[in-house]
Amino acid sequence: MEREVQRVRKAFQSGRSRPLRFRLQQLEALRRMLQEREKDILAAITSDLCKSELNVYSHEVVTILLEIDLVLEKLPEWVTARPAKKDLFTILDKAYVQPEPLGVVLIIGAWNYPFVLTIQPLIGAIAAGNAVIIKPSELSENTAKILSKLLPQYLDQPTEQFRSDSCGYPAQKNDEDSEMSWIE
Repeated sequence: MEREVQRVRKAFQSGRSRPLRFRLQQLEALRRMLQEREKDILAAITSDLCKSELNVYSHEVVTILLEIDLVLEKLPEWVTARPAKKDLFTILDKAYVQPEPLGVVLIIGAWNYPFVLTIQPLIGAIAAGNAVIIKPSELSENTAKILSKLLPQYLDQPTEQFRSDSCGYPAQKNDEDSEMSWIE
């Protein structure tokens, strides 16, 4: 685990996830994944939770698509420096607050909403420019499998690879500069 954190931290420190363009591309890729692989995602979640497809679609997929649309619309505004409040010492200065990514984010998935409670924090982490380590719920096995299969195909191509050792999923090739990781 420590090795994974160090690897993802090193990737973050390379600065690859900081540019606005990179963040927007990753969010577009995430939206494309949902649109292109919707049936596979719905089948996995339905299988894990024994919910109707309509229920899963309305609570998990639509929520994520709306979140991505909102973030894509607002992200350029959110990353822009804003003037800071001035006091007596800074009245003549130009002071700004510049939002900056913090580093590595750990996302731990939940069993009851395994997709939305993994992907929604991922959207925020990508938007903020952070690197991510994902730990899916082992209780929602099919959803964890579909995430471990699809996320490496869509995010941070061509070099992004996720690592999955949990629940017997095949481990995938790791790239030393990868911004994201998949852990058990």
